[in-house]
Amino acid sequence: MDTISRHQLLAISIIYQIGTTIIFGFAAGAGRDSWLAVLISMLLGTALVWVYASITELNPGLTYIECYPQQFGKWIGTPIAWLHPLLFLYIAGRIVADIKDLVPSTILPGTPSWVILVVFIGVIAYGLVLGISVMGKLAEIILPLLFFIYLIEVILIISSGVVELGNLFPLLDKGWGRIWKVVWPLGIIQSYGESLALALVWTSVKPRQRIRKTMVVSTMIAGTFIAFTDAMAVAVFGEEIFKRATYPMYALIQAISVADFIAQLDATGVLYFCFMAFVKTFIYLFATIRCIQKLTRIRSNRVFIVPVVIIAFLLGISMAPNVVVHIAVVEEVIPHDPIYLSLMFVLPMLLLLVSWMRRKRKAKSADEEKLA
Repeated sequence: MDTISRHQLLAISIIYQIGTTIIFGFAAGAGRDSWLAVLISMLLGTALVWVYASITELNPGLTYIECYPQQFGKWIGTPIAWLHPLLFLYIAGRIVADIKDLVPSTILPGTPSWVILVVFIGVIAYGLVLGISVMGKLAEIILPLLFFIYLIEVILIISSGVVELGNLFPLLDKGWGRIWKVVWPLGIIQSYGESLALALVWTSVKPRQRIRKTMVVSTMIAGTFIAFTDAMAVAVFGEEIFKRATYPMYALIQAISVADFIAQLDATGVLYFCFMAFVKTFIYLFATIRCIQKLTRIRSNRVFIVPVVIIAFLLGISMAPNVVVHIAVVEEVIPHDPIYLSLMFVLPMLLLLVSWMRRKRKAKSADEEKLA
């Protein structure tokens, strides 16, 4: 049976929600207040994750994607459901494009990007064949190691004498405007709205109790981690350099220099960036395959692995001509797309409302039958 425990779900969710967010620093537009924008995004994102989890609790036995035909009817719910695997596959392609830009420009200059992507996507394909249970075990083992490496890097950054807490002040010197511009919609969507893909994993969790609590905890941990990282980057570089940095966390690791001996730890950072991107891409492709499997009612999901992986590879290799265009699309185009916003916000709210009303009506009918 391809199942995971709640602890494994927690590990997967934390890594997934941190994901590529920590690579690009989506809140850079808020300058020195970026960490505050991340915390506000986290609180609102937690509410959104709560909505996703509540939908699955109101529809026991169904995956998230099956809830739409169940609640909205075949003719309305099925087309809406089919939009989700297309969305998941597109976002997976964008993460593959992240790796295409990140690795050759950092630790493997001169290496053809297609070679890197073939290895990256090939390992993901192998993971999809093995199933979610193997990914759960891997995440459970790797997460403590990632946090330990991160802790060591924080200690080394502080020991390097490059942290200047004065760069974090004054707070809100330019008002709330730039903070809200970061928070809505990008800040909420970037890690938390995209947790929608994790909803396709929840039916694999055994036991299924307290999934909502597990997701809330993972969201709070991931948000705090990102906020602390942004605060440290601002403290090291100052507002202007932080806003201009393409990879702020990578630049932060480059700042480590202790006694002219411990330095150039860039590769370490890129490796765990890649692992986080690996987990996030895996979940998106897993969700894509599960959606297609449920909607086509085909028993085995393995028949979809190769075509889905090939499409993700082709999307990643051809997504954008350079990293500047790639980031601009992520920050300025995708978050404001009406289909994207509808699938992340509007439709889940409607689905929650309809599911709740039908559950209420069903409970009322059962009570009336008992009285009769």
